[in-house]
Amino acid sequence: MTIRSRFFATVYVVIVGLLLTMAGNVFAAANQPPLEKRSMDFVLVRNHNCQESCVQWISAEGEITAGSPMGLRKLLKKLKGRKLPVVFQSIGGNVSGALSIGRMIRAAGLETVVGRTQLKDCPMLLPRCPEKIVKDGWSEGEVHAGGAYCFSACPFALAGGETRTAAVNASIAVHQITNGTSNTKTSNPGRRRLDEISTTPSPALKADLASYLDEMGVSHDDVFAMMGLATPQGLYHVGNAEALKSGLITKVFSYDDEPGYVTGGTDAQRE
Repeated sequence: MTIRSRFFATVYVVIVGLLLTMAGNVFAAANQPPLEKRSMDFVLVRNHNCQESCVQWISAEGEITAGSPMGLRKLLKKLKGRKLPVVFQSIGGNVSGALSIGRMIRAAGLETVVGRTQLKDCPMLLPRCPEKIVKDGWSEGEVHAGGAYCFSACPFALAGGETRTAAVNASIAVHQITNGTSNTKTSNPGRRRLDEISTTPSPALKADLASYLDEMGVSHDDVFAMMGLATPQGLYHVGNAEALKSGLITKVFSYDDEPGYVTGGTDAQRE
């Protein structure tokens, strides 16, 4: 075989290998539940092994369920008082679960951020692939504020942070509270879950939400006004100025800012 033919054979093998890897990643992503249907979990993440310094955060992604607060409670117990920001990306879910999460975050004195996590070696279509989540330790990945979202019940959990941050190009959205049985064929997932909660009288639910928002230092009048601007089957996307005025967020990241707590030395390696 000539040098030229060996070269092309090598290139061919490399290309085939890359294509097979890409196909495997797509297949793996296709066989996972849609991201919005996966229950929220809480994962400790850092951007590398922290021998000198690293960025650390708690990644909170998925649909909020009644059981989600238990996951956060277990993780906070493991942290033993260490304070890391909770980085949310969620379409929403169970309102009671969101309020419980928010109260736990406030009691622990943590910050909250709207952000998205990409774990190391996970496909782009499945950025927090289960096989790369370390259950009893630190997962590795990157965190970005831009392009992240927090919808429906998620802003209530976000409100628990002592400081609450979103990027200029992140998306926070709320929708109406109504009575009635949900229609899963026509409702978006975030609204469907809120409809399930709101089969109780709206005044009672609004009173609970108002009390919670006041407790967190967020204007319930402003939040309810924004919720009222949503279409019956849609979301109202809250602008940065509105979010700041209402207190849903207390700070806006610039395009150069990213979430996470920067730590180094011995402290960086503690678990």
